[in-house]
Amino acid sequence: MTESRFDPEDEAFNEIERQAKQRKESVKAAVEKPQRPWVGLTDAEIGEIYRIGWANNMELARAIEAKLKEKNT
Repeated sequence: MTESRFDPEDEAFNEIERQAKQRKESVKAAVEKPQRPWVGLTDAEIGEIYRIGWANNMELARAIEAKLKEKNT
């Protein structure tokens, strides 16, 4: 007759293995999650930004960034 004994080391290992499997499944689900397609600026939107007449490149870059954020969030 075999006696079943509680082994804390086996239980701890099993718990770590279970948690690792859950994390792996979570990461896999996040990576495989479909992404929204990127939406760029139309010619009209680019023209609108250009017509405003930005003083320097940093202001132009910020204006483009703001318009893209608006379209992609």
